[in-house]
Amino acid sequence: MGLALGTWTAGEAAAADFPANPTAKSGYTLDFQEEFNSATLDTQKWLPYYLPHWTSDRSKAAARYTIENGTLVERIDADTPAWNPAYDSTVRVSSIQTYNRDWLHRFNGSMPNDHHEPEFNGYSTKFGYFEIRAKFSNAGGGGHQAWWLVGTQEDTDAIGQTTKNAEIDIIESFFSKPQTWRIAAYGWNDPDFLSYWEGFEDPVPSGSPTEEFHIYGMEWTPTALNFYYDNQLYKTINQAPQSPMGMILGIYTDAGSGQHNNVFPKKWFVDYVRVWKKNGGYPEPFVQIKNRQSGQLMHIQQKTGSVQYGSVPATYWSSQWMREKTTDGYTRYKNRWTGEYMNGAPGTNAGYGSVAPSVTTSNWSEVSQEGYKRIQNRSTGMFLHTENMTGSVQQGSVPATYWTSQWSFVPVAN
Repeated sequence: MGLALGTWTAGEAAAADFPANPTAKSGYTLDFQEEFNSATLDTQKWLPYYLPHWTSDRSKAAARYTIENGTLVERIDADTPAWNPAYDSTVRVSSIQTYNRDWLHRFNGSMPNDHHEPEFNGYSTKFGYFEIRAKFSNAGGGGHQAWWLVGTQEDTDAIGQTTKNAEIDIIESFFSKPQTWRIAAYGWNDPDFLSYWEGFEDPVPSGSPTEEFHIYGMEWTPTALNFYYDNQLYKTINQAPQSPMGMILGIYTDAGSGQHNNVFPKKWFVDYVRVWKKNGGYPEPFVQIKNRQSGQLMHIQQKTGSVQYGSVPATYWSSQWMREKTTDGYTRYKNRWTGEYMNGAPGTNAGYGSVAPSVTTSNWSEVSQEGYKRIQNRSTGMFLHTENMTGSVQQGSVPATYWTSQWSFVPVAN
C-alpha cells in the first residue's frame, strides 16, 4: 500500500487487517505486480471496460473506480447503467481486465459479437500463484465482488466463437453472505477442463471480510487449483485448465447474486494483485486421452500390441501418456506404464512399441475440431478413431465432424 494504515480514510482499515505479504516469495519469481500506488490506472496492464465486444454501447461497460492511498476502489453508483441489457438483463458491472478479444467469454449462446474490439493483452499466462489483498463490500443486498480468470481462447470454430472458455472464480463472493468466500470453476467449451460447475461457498476460517483486508490466493498447477486464505490452504479443485488465461476484477449487481438494495455506492477495496511463477516451471503432466463419443480412455492394459480404449480406472498407468515434442514440432505419446510410444505404422489399428523419434509413424499432429483434437499420423495422414467400436483404436479417414475421431487430453497428477 502507498501509505501507512493510520493515514487512511476512517472505516477503510481495521485493527484485524491481515498484513500484506512481501513481494518476495520463496521458490517463486514475481511475474505480475499491481500495487495501485499510482494516482491513475496503468492502462498498459488494465482495460477499464467489461467485455466491451458484447455490448452495443461501450460506455455502459466502462469501469467506475478511484485509486485512494494505494488502494483500488471499484464501485457501482445509483446511476450506473446495465452494461448489456439486450443479453444480460439488468446486470450492472464496474470492472477492469488484463485481457480482451472478440468472442471472449460467450456466457449466452445466442449472443452475437456486437462489434470488433482490438485484442488487448496487458497480462495473460498459464499456471502460477495468484494473490490479492482485498476488503469486501458491506453494502448488503444482491450483488458480488469478483476476481476471476477467463481463457484467452487459442482455438476458434468456423464462426470465430471461442472454444476454450474456461473460467476460474478465485473470488465470487456475495454481498448477502459477508462471512463467506465463494470459489467456483467451469470449463464452458473447454474439453480439457470441468464439464460442470464445481465450487465452494463456506465461512472464512477467521476475521470479517467486509471489515478487514485479507489475502486470497490460488496456485494453478497443471493438475489442480489450490486456494489459500491468509496464506493457509483453504480449498482444492483437482482439475485445472491447460490454456492461458487473463484476469477480470470487478463488482456486480443483479447477476446470480440477486437483486440489489438501495445502498449506494457499492464498493470494494483492492490493495494489490500479484502473480508469481514457480522457479523451474511446472512439469508437463501425464494425460489421459479421452474419446468424445464414448468418454472412454486410450490404454494398453491388455498388452495386445494395439492401443485399446475402455473404462479403465483413472489411476492405471496403462491409460496415462506423456506428450513429447519432436524437434520439428510433432508430438509423440509415451505410455507411462511401459515407456513405449504410440505408433501409426500401416495397419487398421494404432500400435505401440520402442520407436525412435526419427520414425515418422510415431509422430502425430493435433488438429483442432470443435474444441477437441483429432490425432493425425505424420506418415500415413490417417486419424485415430473408434468408429467401428472394436475396442481397439483405429486409423482412418473418418469425417472431421465424427465424435469418434475427436479426443480431449485430461491431465493427471504425476
